[in-house]
Order: sequence, then structure tokens, then C-alpha cells
Amino acid sequence: MKVLSGRAFAALTLLLILPRAAVGQDSTATPRHLLSLELSRLQPFHRAYDMIIRTADSAIVIGARDLTFTSSEYSGSPAWLLVETRTGLVPAAESLYLAPDFRPLHLSSSLGLSRLGLEFVGDSIYGVATTPAGRQNVVAIGRTDLVVSESMVELLLPLLPLTPAWSDSVGVLEVGAVSHTVWPGELAVIGEENVSTDSVAARPSWVVGLRSSERMVLYWMARDSGEILQVRQALPPGLNAGRELEFRLRVPPATAAPDPRH
Repeated sequence: MKVLSGRAFAALTLLLILPRAAVGQDSTATPRHLLSLELSRLQPFHRAYDMIIRTADSAIVIGARDLTFTSSEYSGSPAWLLVETRTGLVPAAESLYLAPDFRPLHLSSSLGLSRLGLEFVGDSIYGVATTPAGRQNVVAIGRTDLVVSESMVELLLPLLPLTPAWSDSVGVLEVGAVSHTVWPGELAVIGEENVSTDSVAARPSWVVGLRSSERMVLYWMARDSGEILQVRQALPPGLNAGRELEFRLRVPPATAAPDPRH
């Protein structure tokens, strides 16, 4: 695999980190829709991924991605904390606090001089996005089926009652450099595959798509453990760095068995 140049990596990272803070919003009164979650499955974890750009004839490593989920506190109350870091030529970080019932509490992310912070209070979302191009206030109405970051989807999938025909709706707000836009989304199982990572034996996996009318992100989730083995999404046509971004799980080195002579 090759290594991506600095300018292309910077453009790609800005595209995929800052604009992907996602929340749900409705401007009209609608029934409160709840995702069916099995919260007893929530468990701390740590996962490491390679970040890869796939072009027509090559796979280009652009950095590493680290995802950690731990128990924590927020404003003095029990909470979960999901932290994502991306290393490479343009480091980035994102942290998300969740209440025990999976309600988002606070989201913050950084990329170079760009910052995003969102606070979730009742049914309202308040925040600020700042970039070298300027600052915008984010004010939105929350939804009970919202997801608030791309990495939150990876945490969400193992809690859902997935079947070959399963699907459900979510609402998504993209926060960009100067605006935020709402679009309706859908999570749906679109297939089953056997997936191998780092030459490990193939594992049966659900293939789940987060999609709207114009875009899709694909997740490969191991059926036995709920681990997200791969994430893929197409890159916009105007970005010449490549055609597809992939996160591929790194399998930890096997621990040597103890010597029975000791």
C-alpha cells in the first residue's frame, strides 16, 4: 500500500471529520420514533483501524483510526464516553458523551484550527462550529432516533435487532463550515458476507447501510461479537484523492500461551 500526499489527506480529513457531526431534526410535529435498542449489550471496548483510500488500481494508507468506548461521568452523573482519534498528516479527534439510556449529552471534535461543540438539552441541540472561514451557531430540534456522529453508528449497530430484512429510519444533520442541513436517513441490512481482517479466518457479518437519496456508508459487523470489521463510503467526485474510503479493523497480536514448564 502507498501513502497519501499531505494536501490530499488534509482535504479528505476535513471532509470526513468536521461535516459529519450528525443529529436528527424535524421542523414539524411528528410522532416520537424510538430505535429498538438492547442496552444490556453495551460493553467497553477499544478498536484500532487502518484508514485506506481505494482507487481503481491501488490501496493507499492515509493514517490510523482509534475508537475507545468506556464508562465515565458527565456533569457529575454516570455516562458513557466514545472517543475517536485519527492520526496521520492531519490529526483529528472526536468525543461523545452518552447517558446510560443512550441519549447524547455532548459532542466535541477538532481538526487543525476547526472546532465543533454540541450540547444536547432535552429536545434541543445547541452548539458552535468554527473554522478558519468563520463561525456559525448550531440550533436544532432533537429527535428520539438521532445519531450524533459517524462513530456512534458503529456503537449503535450491535444494539439493534438485525435480521436479513431489517430497516429503520434516522434523521441526520450535517454541520459544515458555514451551514447545517437536515436530511432523512435509513439504516438497513443489505446483505451478509464472510469478512476477514489481517489474514484472520473469515467471520460471518451483517452488511448494514446508512443511506439517504444521495449517499451511503456501509458497515460490516461481525455477527458473533458485534465488532465493526470494515466501514466504507464513496468519496465525492470532485475529490481526486480516490474513490472510496475504508476503515479496516486491525486484529491485536495473539498472546503467546504460557510455557507449561513454568
